[in-house]
Amino acid sequence: RERKLKFSFKEQREFETIEGDIAALEQQIADCEAAQSACGSDYVKLQELTERQSALEAALEEKMDRWVYLTDLKERIDAQ
Repeated sequence: RERKLKFSFKEQREFETIEGDIAALEQQIADCEAAQSACGSDYVKLQELTERQSALEAALEEKMDRWVYLTDLKERIDAQ
């Protein structure tokens, strides 16, 4: 007997909220870029903002990869 493919509860909840999470991360990155432009020659603050932006970009990349996986899974579920 073939098992029907479906989201787990956690995956379903994540699928419902992931686009909002991605948008929030993109906004935080944009805010960091604006703050970097505004800090001028304060190199300590600039370094902190650059590190924060790098961390946000890494988190965004992970979320995007997860979004691709969940979207693909959703398409396979719908195709059953």
